[in-house]
Amino acid sequence: MKYHWLLPLLSAVLNLLLGIIVIARDRRARLNRVFLGMSITLSLWNLNNFVFYVFSDPAKAMTWGTFFRVGTVLMPSTVLHLVLSLVAIRPVFARWMLVGSYGISTLLVIANFSGMLVSSVRQHPWGLYPAGTALYGFYLISAVVHCIIAFALLVLEYRTSTSPWRKLQARFWLLGAAIAIPAGLVNFLPMYGVPVYPIGHLGNAIYAAIIAYAIARHRLMDVDLVITKGMAYAAVSIALVAPTFASSLWLQQASFGQVHPDFSFALLVMLIAVGVLFPTLRVRAESRIERSLFREKHQYRTALADFTRSIVRILDRDKLLREVAETLMETLRVDRLGIVLFDEATRSYQVTHTAGIPAATGEFGEQDEFVVALRRHDELVLRDEFEASADPMERTVVADVCRRNGWDVCIPLTISGRLMGFISLGRKRNLDAFSVEDLQLLSTLAAEVSIALENARLYGELKRSRDIIERTGRLSALGTLAAGIAHEVRNPLVSIQTFFQLAPQRIHDEEFFTTFLNLTAGEVQRISNLITELLTFARSSTHAVSDVDVNELIERTTLLLEPEARKHRVTLTRTLAESLPNIRADADQIKQVVINLVLNAIQATAVGGSVVVQTRQRRHTDGLFCEIEVRDSGAGIPSQIIDEIFNPFFTTKDSGTGLGLSIAHQIAAEHGGFISVRSEEGRGSSFCVNLPYPGDSETAGRQDEEDEPLRYGRLAKG
Repeated sequence: MKYHWLLPLLSAVLNLLLGIIVIARDRRARLNRVFLGMSITLSLWNLNNFVFYVFSDPAKAMTWGTFFRVGTVLMPSTVLHLVLSLVAIRPVFARWMLVGSYGISTLLVIANFSGMLVSSVRQHPWGLYPAGTALYGFYLISAVVHCIIAFALLVLEYRTSTSPWRKLQARFWLLGAAIAIPAGLVNFLPMYGVPVYPIGHLGNAIYAAIIAYAIARHRLMDVDLVITKGMAYAAVSIALVAPTFASSLWLQQASFGQVHPDFSFALLVMLIAVGVLFPTLRVRAESRIERSLFREKHQYRTALADFTRSIVRILDRDKLLREVAETLMETLRVDRLGIVLFDEATRSYQVTHTAGIPAATGEFGEQDEFVVALRRHDELVLRDEFEASADPMERTVVADVCRRNGWDVCIPLTISGRLMGFISLGRKRNLDAFSVEDLQLLSTLAAEVSIALENARLYGELKRSRDIIERTGRLSALGTLAAGIAHEVRNPLVSIQTFFQLAPQRIHDEEFFTTFLNLTAGEVQRISNLITELLTFARSSTHAVSDVDVNELIERTTLLLEPEARKHRVTLTRTLAESLPNIRADADQIKQVVINLVLNAIQATAVGGSVVVQTRQRRHTDGLFCEIEVRDSGAGIPSQIIDEIFNPFFTTKDSGTGLGLSIAHQIAAEHGGFISVRSEEGRGSSFCVNLPYPGDSETAGRQDEEDEPLRYGRLAKG
């Protein structure tokens, strides 16, 4: 039985499959199409050797070999073509190189069908093999030159490319070439009488696999890691397979007096296949058996693993502790649970959350022996380990704390070497022991809980900082408004003062008292309204979400802004949509957004200009929104800075905090909305605050169907 034909046949099939896989990912990519062409020529090259191995009739082998040898002849050109498709080289040079290469290959193909490349066949231990002519020697020199040029281009690409991904891709190609070129050249030696087994089939299959990986994958492993893994895998395989295979050869010799090559080769293939498939099949079989026979354990371990992966998204500390406690109690079914965390104020570890039977100890000092022992271990520990410890303190004092509180497992929570606290678990209700798998999952969970607690702490600090920034922006706007209102209050005071000055002289004038008294009362009421709105705006936001009538909010807010507009001699008007539904929002925060935008608009508008505040409903791709537009006739925003206007502390004014638009951006985002901007230099700007309606929006009125502006936020730019 001949078996040598298996290697070239498998290599041919593998090359073709790799070409199909790569072209299926992107048929339009030039690199993928050229790779498919190279894969076809490599497949034909392997089939050329296959027919010589599988046929014993030289004439039949020569006939089929002439046909498949087309791939052998074209292979150097397709390899060069593929490299030229990757590297950055002048198109005119690449074009002339390809014209010359394919021109030589075409002449050699004609010579092949004319019988000028192969003169005869020779018998070798592995089967028939062609014998080359002098012209075949020219082809061989041409193939070597092609390989050298391709290798040099890859080296040049690796050294000159400024793209990290392309440099890594070039390294993979160089790795494939370093394997394929020496192995491929070995295939030519038997044609000239050198009795070397041709291993080029294996080499070109590995080469095609590496190139396909480098083309198809956008997330490439480091080449050093690939080489390390490959060498380690090969070394382990040899260490395991070689003794077994050698033993089989010895047994054949001892039992039958000879070694059967076909049987030995088949056994070697099976051993390699078992070595490759065993790890994957073992994991799958283990998972299936656990799901079938131990369904409950599999389910709770899966649930615990899923919770571990999702826990870092919880940023509220109380919710995090509650979720951890509920999940552990439900999955592990323990009789008690305690979460102990470090309290900065008291410099002690406090029992923050409990479930099941409460703990006997509610507080531990920072240098308590139990805490010191956990800090020293820095990993999950069992009560049995404390009781069996060689340390007398752990064996008595620490173990006694566990017994007194009914804790079987203590899981330290550490971040950057600092003990944040620990989770303590009682025994399982069914009295099952904690298995190795349970402890591994709990250790992983502890690491994620530690990160989540730190994230929750940082998020709390960020939120407090954001509140401070929002308060700063509010005070900045308040200062601007107060100056305008002070100017506005002066005029009504003049009227009131005039009334009191004339009152003694015209005390009997009924018309005077009636007219001026009403006028004075109106001015007083106007001052009162302005001061009320100012004080309301000055109060710290309570962040209370409620139903908000946007039109009413705009009327009250523009009342507060009218003095500033008159001070700058700018016309402030409002255009409010009829029957505008309420939104769910924090009224104080939305008022702050409007004030910030209108103040910016007033300050950007020249004397005699106008600022318009308009409300409407607008349909966007993700639902129905209430839109508040602030439009001015000012100078507009330069295109080169429009990307930066929402950045904190960015300002073009001589005086200003640069926080107004940043705060508006943040408030809109927190309400699930966005701010869009349209601006043209010399023709003004338009800022649109879009806030979503709650629930179903089918009851809303007519929608504005204008083109959507680009968004900032969820948010974008326009």
